[in-house]
Amino acid sequence: MTTERDQLLFDTFVTALEGGINYWASCDQYHIWVDTRTNPDVAPHTEDTRGFYAVIIDVEDDGTIYTVNRATMARGLRLAATEWRDKISWSDDKPPLVVTADTDWVPDAGDADAILQLGIFGDVIYG
Repeated sequence: MTTERDQLLFDTFVTALEGGINYWASCDQYHIWVDTRTNPDVAPHTEDTRGFYAVIIDVEDDGTIYTVNRATMARGLRLAATEWRDKISWSDDKPPLVVTADTDWVPDAGDADAILQLGIFGDVIYG
């Protein structure tokens, strides 16, 4: 069962990978769909909101490789909603402190990039 928090983490991850980080990182592996071969009861193109991951390469640095997953994005969102809440010019509203069914905050590519960087580095290094 996908929770609102799972969906926000997944959507932020996808936004970061498909438009936010491409100026400082390249993607080597990218997993966002449930594997229907091992889960035949799942409809094709079902989002893997708990098992998503990517392997990215920092092309601005020395080619360091990072694995980004749900835990990375959760750490980044937690930092964005607390310690970094007032330090970054968010695109619209600030990241939610609590995610509920009424949460309508949707990160743009820049916000998603910042959250991913916070998840990896604990800081916003690029951008």
